[in-house]
Amino acid sequence: MEKSKPPSILVNRANWTSHVLLGISVCLLALACMSVIQKSSSLAGLWLPTALMIPVLFHHRYRDWLPLLCASALGIAAAHTVLGTPFLRYLPYMLNNLFEASLCASLLRRMLPAQDPLSGLGYWIRFLLIAVILCPLVSSFIMMLFILHVHSPVELQSRFATWFMSEAVAILALTPLGLIYQRGYFRKNLTPDRFFGLLLTLVITLVAGFLALKWLPYTFAFITIPLLWCAIRLPRVEAFIIFLSMTLMITLLHTSGIVSVQPHTVVQIPQGLIFLPLLLILTPANAMAMAMHALRAEKSHITQSENRFRNAMEYSAIGMALVSPQGKLLQVNKSLCNLLGYEARYLTTLTFQEITYQEDLGKDLTLLGQLLNDEIQNYTMEKRYLCRSGEVIWALLAVSLVRDEEHNPLYFISQIEDINDLKHTEVTNKRLSEALHEEKELLHITLNSINEAVISTDRNMNITFMNPVAEKMTGWTEEQAQGQPVNRIVLISKGQDGPLIDNLLQFDINENLHSSIERSLVLHGYHTGLFDVQLAVSPLRTLKDEPIGIVLVLQDVSKSRELMRKLSYSASHDLLTGLSNRGSFESSLKKALNLIVTAHQSHCLAFIDLDRFKAINDTAGHAAGDELLRQISTLMQEHIRNSDRLARLGGDEFALILFDCPAEQGLSTLAKLVSEINQFEFIWEDKFYRIGASAGLTKMNDPDVSSSEYMAQADKACYTAKNNGRGRVFRYEPEQKTATVHTDNSVFPTDKH
Repeated sequence: MEKSKPPSILVNRANWTSHVLLGISVCLLALACMSVIQKSSSLAGLWLPTALMIPVLFHHRYRDWLPLLCASALGIAAAHTVLGTPFLRYLPYMLNNLFEASLCASLLRRMLPAQDPLSGLGYWIRFLLIAVILCPLVSSFIMMLFILHVHSPVELQSRFATWFMSEAVAILALTPLGLIYQRGYFRKNLTPDRFFGLLLTLVITLVAGFLALKWLPYTFAFITIPLLWCAIRLPRVEAFIIFLSMTLMITLLHTSGIVSVQPHTVVQIPQGLIFLPLLLILTPANAMAMAMHALRAEKSHITQSENRFRNAMEYSAIGMALVSPQGKLLQVNKSLCNLLGYEARYLTTLTFQEITYQEDLGKDLTLLGQLLNDEIQNYTMEKRYLCRSGEVIWALLAVSLVRDEEHNPLYFISQIEDINDLKHTEVTNKRLSEALHEEKELLHITLNSINEAVISTDRNMNITFMNPVAEKMTGWTEEQAQGQPVNRIVLISKGQDGPLIDNLLQFDINENLHSSIERSLVLHGYHTGLFDVQLAVSPLRTLKDEPIGIVLVLQDVSKSRELMRKLSYSASHDLLTGLSNRGSFESSLKKALNLIVTAHQSHCLAFIDLDRFKAINDTAGHAAGDELLRQISTLMQEHIRNSDRLARLGGDEFALILFDCPAEQGLSTLAKLVSEINQFEFIWEDKFYRIGASAGLTKMNDPDVSSSEYMAQADKACYTAKNNGRGRVFRYEPEQKTATVHTDNSVFPTDKH
């Protein structure tokens, strides 16, 4: 028996075949292009070998590039050898071509998807910028370095333009076809009728292009019309084939002298830019082809989705119906018609109330009302239906509600399963009740997976199902997550930096409802970021109350929680300085009073009032006053502890709580703050301004004194400092109920203005 060849030998043989074909193709294209060079005694107007190498390198792994580049180099060298070009003369140009193809393919691999590189207009624009503009420009500059010493500036400009245009036009004409073409495309898609249509379109387009070149003015404006027509009516591959054919035809006709692509204008286009109009007509044609491809793909996706839904409903083994919020049957499938004995056309003239057994209608309507009011997400019930024959049958009804983007009800999805035999056969009912219960539990969650992430597990807490929303949020596909422990895939913490919930089965939703925003649940996605979520855990159990798994429902509430954070910050902070506002400061003051009792701490409360602030506000304007308040706030924050709380009470008044701070230390800190403010120089519109501050401090060590009383004491001490020369720190003395000056002379101002 003949032994089969190992796979490695077959792969190597296939690789060598592609290398040989690439070398031969590059050689033939180079021969054709260099024939044009010899005829025109100039650089080629269209250089195709580089345009071919780019898609070949793009579709191969990096480790295969070296033999592919060697095959291309041999092909170019063979073409030059046939035409008798000296080796040292063409070597720099060949190396430049290889470098350009490698650079372009490498950049495209980074910027375009591997499967369908030009799947949308955005990807095509990236291709245009990289392959048609950037890489030919780099290659042209390198070519200039080779010939800089042998040509005049005028010749260098002409050769630079010619090199760039020949590379850009060739890449725009050939490379997109190589990038999107897949092996076997024509065998799968090109039927005889379609091939004849393509051939006829090609002939019409080329003839129209020839006539425009030969006799019409504004040649390329007329050529654009048939190209856009092809882009609109043909798929991408066929359209790009016609674009390439038109490019080759125009180049050959111009080279042979049959027609001239020079526009009928007084000003002649330089020889190096002769094919610039060709580049300009290919660009909109390519863009139109990509736009039409995206439109066809979107239309095909919508059609497939509609067909899948229609087929799933029509050929379902159980009865299904779409029901309006008023109860009218909008659409029914064959199974439901067979179950009830009605024709589909007649059944859609009825409401579900008319075919429901009267004794079961009340419960059905009650559950339906709860579903409409968003009190429940779905419901199931056993109910009886009236058949056309007059027979009453039992069915298991499962209903879910589909809403629009504004949360308005659109229609109900009703699944009606025949359980008539089960209800009339006790033995069968007992045997299948547990299986029916499990199916019902799974049906609950499946119908609830419209907008939320839904994940179910088995008895061992291994994942068995994930819907698309769950895949998007967790970063795992359902295939990857199947059989994985749920704690490995679903990572949820209390707060961004909080501990992970290690046992989702014992999660208490009521506990999370009362937690702060910072401690709310956060889902850590795998390479998908963080999501603020609400979590619902539903255990699945048999009729014997045996656990069979859990179902997790995750709702992304990132936007609402971010809004709550912003509102919470705005409610507790001064918008001008970013300091705590009066309401937040009063909360901190209550906390300080509580610490006096619970931790036996004493604190210092200070009021700080800026001196001469109104003069600056009136002289330099409110904008200067606002900026001064911001700078003074920053200055004070730099000289207090992180545990202290500084707040702006309004205008130029500030309050400060020094937590767990002795009176002498508080006076020292407050004196330093006043000294810093007194020495602060404010610059506004190249003018210097000086202000000062007066401060009053009171000691907080009596829990029986109210917060308002402490505020009054600090305010009184500050008022005394304000009226006794300013720039001072006064301490409130509870025994005398007066304020005395702090003796640190460093806080007194040097002037008394």
